[in-house]
Amino acid sequence: MPASRTRSATAPVPAPTSGAGRSVCLVSLGCSKNLVDSEVMVGHLGRAGITLVTEPEDARVVIVNTCGFIGEAREESVDTILRYAALKQRGDIEGLVVTGCLVELHAKELSAELPEVDAFLPLSDYSGVPSIVDQVLGVEADAAGPTGSAAGRGVAGGAVKQGDSDLGRALLTPTHTAYLRLGEGCNHVCAFCAIPKIRGKLKSKPLEVLVEEATALARLGTRELTLIAEDSTDYGKDLRQGYGLADLLAALGRVEGIAWVRVMYAHPATMDERLAQVMAETPNVLPYIDMPVQHGDETVLKRMRRGTSPARIRRAVGWLRDAMPDITLRTTILVGFPGETERRFGHLLELLDELRFDRVGCFAFSPEEGTEGHGLGGRVPRKTAEARRRKVMDLQRRRMVAAQKARVGQVETVLVDAVEGDAALGRTRRDAPEVDGRVLLSLPARPAGRGARRGGKRGLVLPGDFVDVRMTGVKGYDLTGTLARP
Repeated sequence: MPASRTRSATAPVPAPTSGAGRSVCLVSLGCSKNLVDSEVMVGHLGRAGITLVTEPEDARVVIVNTCGFIGEAREESVDTILRYAALKQRGDIEGLVVTGCLVELHAKELSAELPEVDAFLPLSDYSGVPSIVDQVLGVEADAAGPTGSAAGRGVAGGAVKQGDSDLGRALLTPTHTAYLRLGEGCNHVCAFCAIPKIRGKLKSKPLEVLVEEATALARLGTRELTLIAEDSTDYGKDLRQGYGLADLLAALGRVEGIAWVRVMYAHPATMDERLAQVMAETPNVLPYIDMPVQHGDETVLKRMRRGTSPARIRRAVGWLRDAMPDITLRTTILVGFPGETERRFGHLLELLDELRFDRVGCFAFSPEEGTEGHGLGGRVPRKTAEARRRKVMDLQRRRMVAAQKARVGQVETVLVDAVEGDAALGRTRRDAPEVDGRVLLSLPARPAGRGARRGGKRGLVLPGDFVDVRMTGVKGYDLTGTLARP
């Protein structure tokens, strides 16, 4: 994965290349929070002079940053580890290091079952990753870590994350858009979720550190910040400094160069009216929020231990729409949770029909070991859960297609993510990176000569540009468009 620049005023991380020397290919799996961990690793590796490569065959060491959230993610992580273990057995790479959530959950089992792996690294501040790579390659030996020999295998230690551990990370996203992680861990005890077991209780980053990080990103060309956390609306409460997410948004509104700030992973139980008002009043905070509600039935929500209710969900949505009538609301739904009868599933459908979220992701319940939901009675058959998931998504697809068609002919501002030839990919303020739709933009032929200006209808369109686009059609979940003419 390509790295761009460090997140502080240090020198840029070397661009990925092919070659020998101390070279690493980092494979990042899972969510955006995991991606930030990978960016932290890349920052440390780059400052240590270790070359980053894009292809594992060009690397001496492969690092796999795993996901362990649900069964399918764990399977993908194990399959990925096995794929690179086979490369090592063939002699195509010299070392294999595994880290991330799966290691946090199953370090001992992984170490026993995967002798090809040189080191397992649990969640940490990742400052020790360069020395682990060197030890695997035999560049240096340290009694505290692996040496590349079978005798040195095991779980490598790492320093505990601090509030400023993400400073100095390197972007694995295009430079114009970046994730800003608000902290680590979660204080909720949802019956279906293993995150507190993996990442612990909420540990918010100090507000001044987040502003410093955002300012450094803006200096490097970041225009869009996507705020992420296990529960973003719980931000700051553990620090007992008298500030929360609303205060952070107000502070980010004063960071020069950041045009879009987007809030993900809000929780209806910790949402409040003041936050909605501050979002509406802060010019660079987008009228967009991702707020997973998970279900619409009172009993199912109680069994899920969500700490909320259909009434509370309605109130939170009301605050947001009263403050920002044009807000885009995204949510996540979990169907098939133990005890979800047809009647209770019907209550969910009624809530979705009433609130009409603009974006919906839906998943079937996966019983995770170590969670309360794993042992609950009233298990819903997998086929039934999958049928309910399809029904939710089919209904949402119809709503979204109708909404997308209504946008045809309108002119909207688009942030360009990528350009290839006479076509570009971008997103409107209604679309978060990775999870929402895109705009497929047809560009006019590029002008010749030295007089062509960057940006604008007569010049080049480049990633990171904001352009006005007239929507011309709908293609699946995406829109098509052309540059608007005055």
